[in-house]
Amino acid sequence: MKRMNRGTVIYLATVIFSVLFVLVGNLVCRPQIFNEGEEDYHRATVIKIGDITEDQYSLDDGETMVSNKRITFTAKMKSGPYKGDTVEVVQDVDDMYAYQPRDVKVGDKILVSRPGYDTEGEVNWVFIEHNRIGTIIWLIAIFLLLIVIIGRRKGISTIISLIFTVLAIFLVYIPSILKGYNIYLMTVIVSVFTIFMSLILISGWSLKTLCAISGNVMGIAISGILAVVMSNILGLTGMIDEDYVLLTLMDTPVNLRAVLWGGVCIGALGAIMDVAMSIASAMKELNDTMSDKSFFRMLRSGMNIGRDAIGTMTNTLILAYIGGALATVLLLVAYNKNMYYLFNMEMIMAEILSAIVGSIGILAAVPATAIISAYVFNRWEEN
Repeated sequence: MKRMNRGTVIYLATVIFSVLFVLVGNLVCRPQIFNEGEEDYHRATVIKIGDITEDQYSLDDGETMVSNKRITFTAKMKSGPYKGDTVEVVQDVDDMYAYQPRDVKVGDKILVSRPGYDTEGEVNWVFIEHNRIGTIIWLIAIFLLLIVIIGRRKGISTIISLIFTVLAIFLVYIPSILKGYNIYLMTVIVSVFTIFMSLILISGWSLKTLCAISGNVMGIAISGILAVVMSNILGLTGMIDEDYVLLTLMDTPVNLRAVLWGGVCIGALGAIMDVAMSIASAMKELNDTMSDKSFFRMLRSGMNIGRDAIGTMTNTLILAYIGGALATVLLLVAYNKNMYYLFNMEMIMAEILSAIVGSIGILAAVPATAIISAYVFNRWEEN
């Protein structure tokens, strides 16, 4: 009962600290840009399709024809001061733009805005985007339900830690970058918070958790240091793609190389955490079942376990980076036949660096966690 009470106190203290970290962090880091007025978007449902008109015009004296389609439809407002009203909305589909949402259909849930001006200069409602939030919320709900069903009590703790991780990223880390705080420092703070919070909530405060935290910190530290060194050696500027370029146009200057470094660390954090916790947990089981234990016997067993984890988690990390940049890679390969030039492009080199550095962090976390666990479990016993 005493151990349970101590564990409960530590658990609740971690939750309270996490809430304060998110609230205070957001209050301190929230940039003014988040408080500026924005165009109002309202939810609506399409109930009737009206007139559909299509015009064509030329961009180069008839050599290239571009079509513009206007769909007029009736929608019922689902939010805002006009909730319940039926309004006329227009959707313009112009070939001039590369991205075009699909044409609206009866029953579609959409986002609309006002004012828009039609060809006669009258104020009208305009289609903004399809409303996909409801569908994705159902998928998220199924995902969380499966975590609870399979993980039970630990599943609930996993959800709580996941919520705090997401809040820390979107309410503290990203706002701090936009406000101009030191990205290197904020990456370290958020990473350390995520490591301690997640592992304590999921596994409780124990020698196993202490070993996992230690191995995790060492793994992510090596990844971070290596990322800085290799970025300097490779001469990366941070001008990866148009998204990075647009960051330079903001009122608050953003260090693009630091953003690249932060992406490497945050991207590798989850995989390194997984490996460190897996090895620490296995070492705890060895400690409980091994009759004739010693530092070297436990270390050898831990390294054998770690070798299996290395293969799967390294593949997971590299495949995640490749999958995230698949469209970009396809485009570059299609329009750049010279592979030597392609692999020297900063965009591709940054992805390779992220995958390799993150994988090295995993490799470093394995022996670090195994050594720390073998030492700790041989020297101390759980109370």
